[in-house]
Amino acid sequence: MTMMVAYDGRENTEKALRLSIAEAVLHGEKLYILAVIPRGSETQADIDRTHAFADRALAMAREGGADAHVLVESGQPDDEILKAASRFGCGTIFVGRSGKTSLDRVIMGSVSNSIVANAKCTVVVVQ
Repeated sequence: MTMMVAYDGRENTEKALRLSIAEAVLHGEKLYILAVIPRGSETQADIDRTHAFADRALAMAREGGADAHVLVESGQPDDEILKAASRFGCGTIFVGRSGKTSLDRVIMGSVSNSIVANAKCTVVVVQ
């Protein structure tokens, strides 16, 4: 079985990364760290920034003893997370809680809510 963490460099996903590393090491599972460049944000600066924080996350995971691998995808974040989790047979997806207000979630939705609603595996939402 494998685990995946959706990581975008923000505080809540940093917490999810730390927890996923600990869980992957504890259970001896492979950990995929997925960073998604949102469609429409594919400037070279965004691509470079995403690769940089993904590489830092990978180094952190490996230093923590995890069998970790990084993926950088482009597209709608919730769709890319769900597709990658399916592709790698993930039993658990870790996501950080959205920092959005209730009104933002009603109007725009949130990635974490979409993952919880649509994943075919366990989802851990980290506060």
